[in-house]
Amino acid sequence: MDTVLLPADRALLEALERGAPMNLGRAVAVMERHGLDGLVLGDPVNVFHALGHWPQISRTRPGQPPGTFALLARDRPEQPGLVTSRFLHHYSWADGRDRSDVGVWLYTLMGDEGDEMAGEVPDSPVLPQRELAPLTAAEAHRARISAREAGSLSAYTDIGAALASAMRGLGLWNGRIGFDHPAIAQVAARREHPGELVSADNALREIRMVKSPLEHALMARAACANVDALNAVGHAIRAGASHVELQALFRMEAAARGNTAVFLNVDRVSSELSRIEVADGQTLMLDGVSQHLGYHGDFARTVFVGEPTRAAARAAEAAAFGWQAVREILRPGLRYSEIVAVGESAIRKAGYDAAIGFGPHSVGLAHTDEPGEVHGGFWRKPDIVLEAGMIISVDCPTLDTGIGGSAHCEDLVLITDTGAEPIHPLHDPVIIV
Repeated sequence: MDTVLLPADRALLEALERGAPMNLGRAVAVMERHGLDGLVLGDPVNVFHALGHWPQISRTRPGQPPGTFALLARDRPEQPGLVTSRFLHHYSWADGRDRSDVGVWLYTLMGDEGDEMAGEVPDSPVLPQRELAPLTAAEAHRARISAREAGSLSAYTDIGAALASAMRGLGLWNGRIGFDHPAIAQVAARREHPGELVSADNALREIRMVKSPLEHALMARAACANVDALNAVGHAIRAGASHVELQALFRMEAAARGNTAVFLNVDRVSSELSRIEVADGQTLMLDGVSQHLGYHGDFARTVFVGEPTRAAARAAEAAAFGWQAVREILRPGLRYSEIVAVGESAIRKAGYDAAIGFGPHSVGLAHTDEPGEVHGGFWRKPDIVLEAGMIISVDCPTLDTGIGGSAHCEDLVLITDTGAEPIHPLHDPVIIV
């Protein structure tokens, strides 16, 4: 059978084995701006960003308190900390990497008894060794990595003791620390943490906005596969196809390219229960998002199924024209509000009367990956200023109804020092079937 692991994939996996995707220079700058001495993180997305390790158990028990944590000190970000159970270190962390730059604090039991003393460190292997046959390659690798940590002073009875010890070991105990899960604050409170803990959600999103070269490569990989998957769906559309069938096809096409589908919006409908069928002569938008190793692709195009109405064809032209006008002016220093104004002005000056919504947003470990501001107790997007290193999308969907369908045009671009460049091949704005 043909291999499904491309050379580019191998290079990305090897890079993640050696380090984390986070832009450490950006992380230090953001921590300085927020007056943070470090970060203590339990959300799986943030643990992955800081360590390149996704806590697998979180995928099977979403919503439960974390059992794996990442720690980052502002004064030495290149030496992060990991807190996890002895079992998960052996059974998860050890599998994908062998890193000497990460400080490791292990625990045996879930929970927090407030015990500050190191627990008794077992001398035996984490899993029984029968010695009835040679160890497999995976077993030998795990045994070697686990043996390196066994007997060290980093082994504790429970999570709370290990987490508090890690904060002390990295010099964070007395400082102003950003955290992302209430369990972290509870551990600190039980031990009368003398420093200050503040919610770091916005700071973490600020870090994620300006990406490292590894993140740029991961984003390009995810985006290219996402584009190909959506184009395959677009070219397969025929009158009579239902929305739910097209969403199922997108999941299969994404998976065939190594991505995991997140959603497909068909003709402005994203419900996974929609059995509405495509009609001959209909114009419809496809907006698809899928992810690879946590990083998201986001791409949209218009599909003509047969002969479109004149109004729908003009709307598709307007969406593509507006996105082209916006793409040409993207550069560092430009505000989101200015992007919207440029798009709206361009289509009006060109004589289009279609209502097009211009929606800029950062894309990365989330589909909308930027800090927010609290407004009346609710989150809303601030007027963000573009910076070099960001990867953004500008949604350009038609908003009119009663024109014979819907239209959309969307690509992902990297903001450079002087402008913007697409991170995936550009395609015609309309798919004709």
